[in-house]
Amino acid sequence: MAKILDGKEVGKFLREKTKKEAEALREKGIVPKLVVLRVDENPSSMAYEKNALKVMEKCGIEAEARTELGAKTTEDVLKIIDELNEDKSVSGVIIMQPFPEGIERADVAERLHPFKDVDALNPVNLGKLVNNDPTAMAPSTAQACIEILDYYDYELEGAEVCVVGSSPVVGKPLAIMLSNRNATVSNTHVYTKDNTIHSTLADILVSATGALGLVGANYIKEGATVIDVGYGFKDGKATGDVRFEEVEPKASAITPVPGGVGSVTTAVLASQVVKGAKLLNHVD
Repeated sequence: MAKILDGKEVGKFLREKTKKEAEALREKGIVPKLVVLRVDENPSSMAYEKNALKVMEKCGIEAEARTELGAKTTEDVLKIIDELNEDKSVSGVIIMQPFPEGIERADVAERLHPFKDVDALNPVNLGKLVNNDPTAMAPSTAQACIEILDYYDYELEGAEVCVVGSSPVVGKPLAIMLSNRNATVSNTHVYTKDNTIHSTLADILVSATGALGLVGANYIKEGATVIDVGYGFKDGKATGDVRFEEVEPKASAITPVPGGVGSVTTAVLASQVVKGAKLLNHVD
């Protein structure tokens, strides 16, 4: 039976650590603050916003939901971002997506100050990840995978890792982050002729495709660790990329869905708000 890598436990640990760091900053007169910027009434965005605000409160971080339904163009959003960049009380900004038609994601992402870019939209942060720059902000889901592996004391140096999925928000940055830790990484994707050629060599398999039920027992070698980033509903049940019941007996450890990677992402977000506050105020 595989060990269950409990994301709720990891998230709790990270929130407690972040709360202590936030308290230490407050003693220095620095109050970490997150602004969640939303320009539409997308139900998923509103639900994420509500959850993010709750997590910030648990971590001792100030949080503000800023709703700008009147922002209809890229220029409208850029003006708001300029205000937030200039506001010294703000140490982190999340810009909820997807954007309504007429707002260009790339322009918006490039405008946000890299230190306030706690969900790593700005390509400057991706470049910093490539350079293994400690001031880089990382996409929260990719960082959540690293946090789980670190919490459970996985030695990444020298490990064979296969990341299935190459999106700019999870797969690609995660592959870079693992390489920075001296893992040997293969990054497969929809155009890979046979994912299993690579995945069955891996000590650690991370699936981040959003293709529900993609990964079966044939994808992993005996005793591999499996990190499931996928999330959705199939036959009315929450599920991920991995066919859990089929893969779990062959794996040595596995993240569940729900209760795995998703349980860590908002805790990562909080930790990066604190990181942003430290960077902006030049403190360790």
